[in-house]
Formats: sequence, C-alpha cells, structure tokens
Amino acid sequence: MTAVRSGKAIWNQGLQFVGISGSGHGTVIDAPPEKGGLGAGPGNTELLLLALCGCTGMDVISILRKKRIDFDDFEVAAEGETSDDLPNRFTKIELVYRVWGADVSETALERSIALSKEKYCTVSNTLSGVAEISYRYEINPER
Repeated sequence: MTAVRSGKAIWNQGLQFVGISGSGHGTVIDAPPEKGGLGAGPGNTELLLLALCGCTGMDVISILRKKRIDFDDFEVAAEGETSDDLPNRFTKIELVYRVWGADVSETALERSIALSKEKYCTVSNTLSGVAEISYRYEINPER
C-alpha cells in the first residue's frame, strides 16, 4: 500500500507562511528580512535540513535502542552547500552525529548510521542523487 503524506502552507504576511502538516501540527516558515520576510521562523532550506536531521536521528536512535546500546544524549547537525545558480539546490550536505555515553559502541553507531542512510531515512534517500551526503560522528563519554 502506498503511503500518502499531506500538508499545506497558509500565507500570513510578507513571505511568512504557517505550514500545517497532515497530522495537524503547525510551524512558521519565513524568509530573512533582507529577502522580504520577517525572520520569524526557519526558511525552506533550513526546514529541509531539519527534516533530514530528524529523519536520520529517529532511525539511529531506534536502531541503537534495538541493539540495547545505552547512551545519555544524542544530536544530529547538518550543514549544506548550495549551488550559485537558481534554484540554488543543495550540492553537498554533511551530517554530524553526536552521542554521549560511557559505553557507546563505535561499531553499533556506524552500522546504525549506515542503515539509516542506505535503507530507512526517507529524506536522505529522496535527496540522494541530488546532493552528496556525507557524515561523521563523535562519541563523547559525558555531556
């Protein structure tokens, strides 16, 4: 069965929209003032990077838990480079996975990241072939 996702963006003022997901959750989408927005929320490309971080982060957390890997904290950061020509699409994105915990297995973390990238993360698989996505990780014993 094919999954259907939905959402809409309702214009507020300037270049600001309120995005409403199919599940009814809202978020402000805006442009910076120098581009005609109010700067009151993340822009479109920032939201894309956040979606990528959230998608792969959920995968990695899920896989680590299934492997019974204990950790204290976790985050995923993304930095992307865009082309100079319109539509300024992402050409490179680097993901940095940071995990805190005394007994985090490097092998388990590497495998969890690889499974997210290769199999589970809808966002990274949608972007693959469009942008080069690289990653690195940091294991920190304590926060």
